[in-house]
Formats: sequence, C-alpha cells, structure tokens
Amino acid sequence: MQAETESSSMVSFQEWLDRIARPIEFASRDDGAHLKAITNLSDFISTQVLSALRRQTYSRAIEARLISLRDLFVDFSSSLSPDEQRRRLHAAGLHIQVLRKAARRPDSPTVLSARLAGDIESTAAGRSDLWQLPVRFAKGVGPKRTGVLQRLGIETVEDVFWTIPWRYEDRSVMTPIGNLVPGMVASICGVVGKCEAKRTRNRRLSMLEVGIEDQSGRLQVLFFNQPYLEDTLTVGTRVMLSGRVISGRGDWMVPRMDVAQYEVVGEGMESALHVGRIVPVYHETKGWTSRQMRVLVRNLLTDHGMDLSDHLPVPLRARQRLIPIHEAFQDVHFPKTGTDGHLL
Repeated sequence: MQAETESSSMVSFQEWLDRIARPIEFASRDDGAHLKAITNLSDFISTQVLSALRRQTYSRAIEARLISLRDLFVDFSSSLSPDEQRRRLHAAGLHIQVLRKAARRPDSPTVLSARLAGDIESTAAGRSDLWQLPVRFAKGVGPKRTGVLQRLGIETVEDVFWTIPWRYEDRSVMTPIGNLVPGMVASICGVVGKCEAKRTRNRRLSMLEVGIEDQSGRLQVLFFNQPYLEDTLTVGTRVMLSGRVISGRGDWMVPRMDVAQYEVVGEGMESALHVGRIVPVYHETKGWTSRQMRVLVRNLLTDHGMDLSDHLPVPLRARQRLIPIHEAFQDVHFPKTGTDGHLL
C-alpha cells in the first residue's frame, strides 16, 4: 500500500512538472520568439509552485530549487528586456531538468528528495569544491594567465565571482555620431564604411584606421597594434563603440575616437559584454584587462553559476524575498540596463 502511495506521488509530481514546463519550453523555442503568445506566465508559475510547496513536504535541496524557480517569475513581464526574459527562461529550464531527473527516480518526492540531496544540492544548494576548483582550468585562462590572476588574488572559480567590480560605466545609451562633441565619452552604433591598415614610422607600431557611419555622420576610430581586427571590422559590419571623442586630424569635420571599446552587432546581441549595456570595470594589472575579466566572469557564471553555495537557510531567503546567490552575482557583475547607478 505504501509502495502504491509513493508511486502515485511520483506520477503526480511528474505530471505537475510537465504542466509548468510546457509554457516555459514553448516560450523558450526559437530564441524566445513565442514569448508574446504566453500571457500570465508570472502568476501561473508562482501559483503552481506555492501550491506544490503546500501540498507536499520536500527536502531542503528540492525546496530551494522550487523557490528559485518561482523567484524567476515573480516579476516576469514584458517590461523586462528580451535578453533578461530569455536568461530567466533558460535558468528555469535548468531547474526543471534537475527536478525531472529527481522525479524519474522510483521514490516519492519526499523520499526521493532525501536520497538525492547530495546530487541536487551540488546544483541547488551549491558545490563546496568551487573554493578549490583552480581558475587555470577555466576557458581562456591557462598557466600563463593564472600567474597574472594570482597577482589580483584570484586562484579559484569562486574567487572570480567574489572579485566585485570597483565601478561601472553606463554604455547603454547610444549617441548619434552627428551629436558627438570633442571631450565627451559616448557610445555609438554604426556601420563600418572603411577599414584600412596603415604603417607608422615606428615599425613596432601598427595602426588600423576604421571609418564608422550612421545616418547622422561619420566617425574615425584608430586601433593600435591590433592588426587582427582587420578581419573582424570588415566593411558593412555593424558595430557598437564606446570611448572618448577627440577632434579629428586633417578633415576636422570628422570626429575621432581613440582606444575605443567595441562590440560587433549581430544575432548574438544578448552576449554583448563591453558596449550597449551597463559595463563593469575591474581592477586591472599588466596582462589582464577589464575586457578579459568580463569574458571570464560571463563564461564561469554560465558554467558554474548554478553551483554556487547559498549559505542562508531557504526559509529565511523566502521570508526576506532574497534572490538566489547565482542571480545576485549575475546582477552585480552584469547589471540590467536601467539599474539606478546609486544602487551599484
């Protein structure tokens, strides 16, 4: 009789997961193209999760996963940017994958939760070994850059997450090229009209002259000792740039931007890290820049963000409406556009 009850509970839990997964998976298809067709997703997920928590007793690990799933949809609406909506749907999909793995075990959710605490807490409650996981194994680091990062006190994956930006630059507002004035720091978006490598008198110094155009005017951008950009900034490529505007040489009507931060604009707009958003600026050292740090943090948050240990008890986080720690790190390293600068 007990076995029948546990089997029925398992089936019920699987059916419940399928019910909440359907709208999430549908909205996630084709890079979020069906988002507008889904209404009241926030209320639906919140209601379903709270109902499940009232109906059944779960282990701390599964309860944490369910609360984190609900938190993703508490304020989910069309007012969020498409990138943020897609990010939350992706995170919700990861939660559902783990819960489905749990539901397939031949236990009731209550018994199953206790048995799977070790498996699930490695993702829901966190992995303790991130303190020991060397950063040298992260993509794009290797032995040489490991020594550079050690000068900044970074030796493990979790060290990277706790290396908080010391300031931010708002590069989310695009200024028409025709409105640029020498001395201002601005971000622009335009199309490459010219890309020409030039020699300088100093043979050790190479220069790439790039012309950027939009409907309001033209801008000249110079890159030094970066010849590889000639293959990236080809004519017709749409780019975003950010930097300080100075007076142009020769043709004084064309402003210039030196040492510009750039981002190629394409289908992967959600991956823009350096321009077109509020950008984190980190402490730097020789051989390691904020640009490299942003790429490293983004990659590690993608690979290990869900593995971070959250030491606050789940009931306390629920009462105080605290977001999960992986979301907190996402927000502190990559604030959403429109975030009040005084809160950073």
